[in-house]
Amino acid sequence: MKFPICDYAESEEGFYSQCASCPIKTATPGCALDELEDGTYRFEGPTPHGGVMATFYFKNDAGDQVIKQDAVHVEIHELDESGHLIAILYGMVDPEGMIYLKKSDRN
Repeated sequence: MKFPICDYAESEEGFYSQCASCPIKTATPGCALDELEDGTYRFEGPTPHGGVMATFYFKNDAGDQVIKQDAVHVEIHELDESGHLIAILYGMVDPEGMIYLKKSDRN
């Protein structure tokens, strides 16, 4: 499954490559993410681990939540249709996209 689908970058199979370092503002039509009032970003649609949405938390080196353009790290929570957490992914924001560091264990 290619994820997420946007109008600006080609997705890779099961990989959150383009969202982590994409320079496009989320308010731009065609962006896969919506910026929420609490500073998180949301994708709605099928996710690589069987969810129906994903919440992105962009952080700096100190672990503080920041806007996407200032981020060094990203934490992605995939949620099922009931809003239950099914996977957490951790990565680094890189000009070439996101590099996986760790995926949560389902147990």
